[in-house]
Amino acid sequence: RYDRFVMFDPETRSLVRIGSGIDKVYEENNKNFQPRVGIAWDPFGDAKTSVRAAYAILTDQPVTNVVTPLTSNPPLATPLTFTGPVTFANAVTVAGLAGLAPNTVDLGFNNAYVQSWNLNIQRELGRDIGMTVGYFGAKGTHLRISRNINQPINGVRPIPTVSASSEIRPGAPLNNIVQIEGTGNSSYNALWLTANKRFSRGFQFNASYTFSKSIDYNSLNSQGIVVQDSYNLRGSRGLSDFDARHRFVISGLYELPFRGNALIEGWQLSTIVQSQTGNPVNIVVNNAGFTGTNNTVRPDVTGPIEILGTPNRWFDISPFVVPVGRFGNLGRNVVIGPGFNNTDFSVIKRTKLTESQLIEFRWEVFDLFNHANFGQPGRVVGTANFGQITNTRFPTGDSGSSRQMQFALKYKF
Repeated sequence: RYDRFVMFDPETRSLVRIGSGIDKVYEENNKNFQPRVGIAWDPFGDAKTSVRAAYAILTDQPVTNVVTPLTSNPPLATPLTFTGPVTFANAVTVAGLAGLAPNTVDLGFNNAYVQSWNLNIQRELGRDIGMTVGYFGAKGTHLRISRNINQPINGVRPIPTVSASSEIRPGAPLNNIVQIEGTGNSSYNALWLTANKRFSRGFQFNASYTFSKSIDYNSLNSQGIVVQDSYNLRGSRGLSDFDARHRFVISGLYELPFRGNALIEGWQLSTIVQSQTGNPVNIVVNNAGFTGTNNTVRPDVTGPIEILGTPNRWFDISPFVVPVGRFGNLGRNVVIGPGFNNTDFSVIKRTKLTESQLIEFRWEVFDLFNHANFGQPGRVVGTANFGQITNTRFPTGDSGSSRQMQFALKYKF
């Protein structure tokens, strides 16, 4: 509103205030075209089989944290360095100006969009049971990604200082320059199998299995710089952080067939079972000197990576070697972490008081078998916990972290 955005312009190598030299953080466009088309076909004319297909283009609205880092650039914020005691009264004189690490946004930033398509067949197998098999795919384009446009080349930064002609901090030494741009992409392909039984004869269930693969350059918009080489984004193409090759979920409810009086009727048993394979782990080395960014360079691998599968040593760490003065040969997200298995179970008693009133008692058990769902192993080569698991997948108290029970009494009217 008051021109309080300042960005680094790579072309002029200067800090420029939006509204003075540059009109907008990035140019707007009219690419938000979102067509959708779908078909449904009953091939046998018996209302028991349905073939469906669909295609859509979906655009994304950038979130505000694309531009808010620009408020931390000079002169709106002035980084200082100091040693020894410092107070508000003498901070400016005691502390010296630190090297700048400005934030910027690509002037050609493009809207992200996703193409989504599917083909599935649904068949009624019985009076109350239906099954679906389908292929689902998606392709993300112009996805948001962050990179260091001042990454050292042979130890030398390509933009060593702010231009002498810059109106803001001319000649100031430059460190990393984090640029947000729309140059990422992704792909997703999956086979889905589902079976569903409507409630009848006191029983219902829904089961699904997914066999999928997701690939991208980075998996979270706001996670900062994660690519190994900011000049070679494709070199970080690999499995998505959230990729889970196999996932199975089943939920069901069974109403016990007891009848006679209010004490023995109205009992229900319910369960939800989830099981999936692990998510990828990106193995890195703690070396900021080569690229300017910690935990982005990947190591060399000298042999097969053996998964040992224990918390003390999830994988064999011996094949990993820290490269010297270059990028490692290990791909992104090659190692797969622990899977996830969880069973929730509940006992429900429903007692009718009148036609419009009832009391419901619930005993719910989360992680019924107290299965240990481990978090990801340490991923930084050379650290004490490299290859070790030191936490569970979810914090204590969350579903899936450990066995928990709760009781509830509800009055419904």
